[in-house]
Order: sequence, then structure tokens, then C-alpha cells
Amino acid sequence: MLDLVFSLLGMTVLCLTAGLCGGQLQRRASKPVVVAVLAFVTIGMAAYLSWVWNRPLLATILPFSNAIIVGNWLPVVGAFFAGVCLQTKKIVPGRRVLLGVTLSSLCGYSLLSPVLGNAPECRVTGQGDRLLEFQTTDQTCSAACAAGLLRMHGIDATEDELARLCLTRRGTHWLGVFRGLKIKTAGTEWDVVVEEVSPQHLTKGSHPPGVLAMTFAERSAEHSFESGFASTMGHAVICLGNSEWETLEVFDPSPDYGFESWNARILADVETGIMLRLVSRKGSPSPLDGLDTNRPSTWNERRVASR
Repeated sequence: MLDLVFSLLGMTVLCLTAGLCGGQLQRRASKPVVVAVLAFVTIGMAAYLSWVWNRPLLATILPFSNAIIVGNWLPVVGAFFAGVCLQTKKIVPGRRVLLGVTLSSLCGYSLLSPVLGNAPECRVTGQGDRLLEFQTTDQTCSAACAAGLLRMHGIDATEDELARLCLTRRGTHWLGVFRGLKIKTAGTEWDVVVEEVSPQHLTKGSHPPGVLAMTFAERSAEHSFESGFASTMGHAVICLGNSEWETLEVFDPSPDYGFESWNARILADVETGIMLRLVSRKGSPSPLDGLDTNRPSTWNERRVASR
């Protein structure tokens, strides 16, 4: 947890600095300069929200376990605007303070939100000889998948441990999964890579095993009986690879599903997909290379990771 503590302290200092800079800008600069700077910051934040935040690029720029904290630049920008607001003489003091306090509160909540609350309590299944296990709570699909992916690469992990490391609350952001995998692979041969995958191409080509975090289109509710997807929530599965029948082989940790073959009809309901994989720092092949993805349910044993 030290990575979170230090990152929160560092971001707090940045927010305070940004607030002071905003106040000094409003007090000392001319109106055209203030307007130009505010426009520049606003455009920069729009670009950040469009191309960086919640995109794999963020994990590339900040390949650290605390990326979910230090990659959130909204509090810093909000603090800058709060500083400008508090020094704006054209607003009466009462409203100025109210706006400043409101912006500061929103900044604080945005900064702290990943660590607020507690991880769900997971049950012990007693199936420690299996690589892939079902989730034991409604919120821990990502944690169960991350633990399974680690075990597939010879790293001991449990759903409960990953729920805490991934900052699982009512669900798990993919940056939380990134954090859990980065912490568990530290000091090992394996590192974490993140990529955005197109749902339209998941049944084509070759997709190495990884945790697939998904969000769903509104129309998915129309087919929820067939796919089990709900448009109001995301879901995570372990991608096992592609079969010769142009289907994506997955392990769905929901207890009612398990090993499945997804065709283009099911994947049409997926709106966005983020794949988190483990790659060797030494260039060694994955221990899963050569496994028969046409019969995935036959190799759910711990000895697979030792090949």
C-alpha cells in the first residue's frame, strides 16, 4: 500500500501547487493572458480525457502500480481552476468561497475515490489445484481472472489477495487490475502489457491469453438471456485464445458459465475491450504456448504453468 500512500501525497502536493499557480495567475496576469491560459488548460484536459485517460496509453506513459492515482490529472486541473476562482474579484466573496470549496471537494473525492471503501470478502473454494476458479462474490470477476492469469504463469495468487491489490469495490477498474498484476509480477520474469482490442476482431487472428475487461453496448440488454451481459455493468473474463472455428475461447468466472466459445454474435454486444497480458522480460516464450485452445477445459490444472 506504500505505492498508494506516496502517490496520494505527491498528488496532493501537485494539487496545492496548481491551486497556488491558478491564484497567482488570476492576481498578477492581464485578462487576455488569463483567458488564454484557461483556454489552453481546458483544451489540454479535453485531449487528456479523449486520448489518455482510461486508455492503454496511460499504462504505457506511467508503467507503475500506482498509475490509477498518478494518472488521474483531473484533481490537479480542478485545483488550478479553484485557485483562479478564489482570486476572481468579479465574484462576491461568499460565492467565490462556495465555488472554491465545491471544486476542492470534487478534486479531493476524485483523487481518493480509488481507495475509498473496502474490498469484498472472498470465500475460500478449496480448489487450490486448479488454475482457473470461479469468482466467489458478485464484484470480483476481475480479481478472479487476474489471480487465474498469474497462476497460469506460475505465480501463486488468490482471488481475495487480488481483490485487495486491484482495489476492487463495487467493481474493478482495469487500472486496478493493472496495479494488482504489476505488484504480483514485481521481481519475476513477467511484466504487464495493456492493449485496446476491437470486439469486431476478437474472433480473428491470434489473441494470446490475458484478462479481457469489457464494457457493453446498450443493445446488450436485448440479448442478455443469451450472453449474460448487462448494459449497466462491465465484466472481465480470461481470454484463452482463438479456435479453428473462429471463436474466442474464454473462461468466464461467473459461476453459471465457465469455459465458453464466443462467436461474433456475442462479441457484437461488447463496446470496449482492454486486454491485460503477461510478457517475459527476457523474451522467453509463454508457458501457455502450444496449448490446445480447441479444448481449453482439459488443461485447467496447475501443472500447465510448469511446462
